[in-house]
Amino acid sequence: MEAAMKRIAFSLLTLLAAALAPIAAGGVMRVAAAQEPAGLAQARASLPPEAARELERTVSAARARGLPTEPLVSKALEGAAKGVPAERILAVVRLRAEQLGRAQALLQGRAASPADVTAVADALQRGVPESTVKALVSGARPDEPVALAAHTLADLLEAGVPVQAALEVLTAWRSRGANPAELHELPAAVARLVRQGTLPAQAAAAVAAAVRAGRSPASALPPVPLGGTRGELRGGGRQGPPLAPGLLPPAERGRNKGKKPPPT
Repeated sequence: MEAAMKRIAFSLLTLLAAALAPIAAGGVMRVAAAQEPAGLAQARASLPPEAARELERTVSAARARGLPTEPLVSKALEGAAKGVPAERILAVVRLRAEQLGRAQALLQGRAASPADVTAVADALQRGVPESTVKALVSGARPDEPVALAAHTLADLLEAGVPVQAALEVLTAWRSRGANPAELHELPAAVARLVRQGTLPAQAAAAVAAAVRAGRSPASALPPVPLGGTRGELRGGGRQGPPLAPGLLPPAERGRNKGKKPPPT
C-alpha cells in the first residue's frame, strides 16, 4: 500500500512539473525580453531626442533581421557613459549592426546562437578577414565551436601569425578532434615560442606540427636553426626544419655566425 502511494505521489509530481515547465520557460523569456527594453530605454534617455529615435530604429531593424540586439544597446550605453557625442555613438552602433549582419551571413547553414553571431562579429572587428572566417566555417563539423575558433584565430593574427599559418594551426586542431578545451592553448603555445625568439609564422608551424603528431600544443619546440645539431633536440633545444640565416631571430644570428651548415 505504501509503495503504491509513493508511485502515485511521484506520478503527480511528474505531471505537475511538466505542466509548470512551459510557464517557467515563458517567465524566463519574459524576463529576458524585459531586460533589453529597460537597457534600450536607458540608452535612449542618455541621448538627444532625434538620436534616441535613430537608435531605436537601428535596434528595431536589427531585431527584424534576427540579429542579436544586446550588443547594440551595450555599445550605446558604453558610449553614453564615456560622454561620447551622440553622432559618434550612432555611427558605432550602426557599424556594430553591420558586423553582426556579416557574421550572421557567414554562419548561415549552422545552428548559430546569438552568442555565436556576436563572437564572430567580434573576430571581424579584431581584423579577421571575412574570407578567412568563411574558410573556417566551410570546413567545420556541425557540432564544432566555430565562434570560439574564430576568436582563437583573431588571437593568432594579433600575435603576428600570417593568415594562412593561423588557418593551418586550426586545421591541425580540427584534424585531431576539434576539442574546444584545447583552443585556448594554441595562441598560448605560439606566444611562448615567439617570446623565445621564434618568428610568429615558424612558431605557428611548430604548434601545428605538434598537434598533428598527436601531442599537446604546449609540447611544440622552436625550429632547429641552420647549423644546429641533433644534440640540441636531445637537450630540449629547437625542433623542426632548419631556418635560413636571414630568417633567424636576432638571438640566434650572433650565436650561429661563422658556423657551416651540416653536410647533406
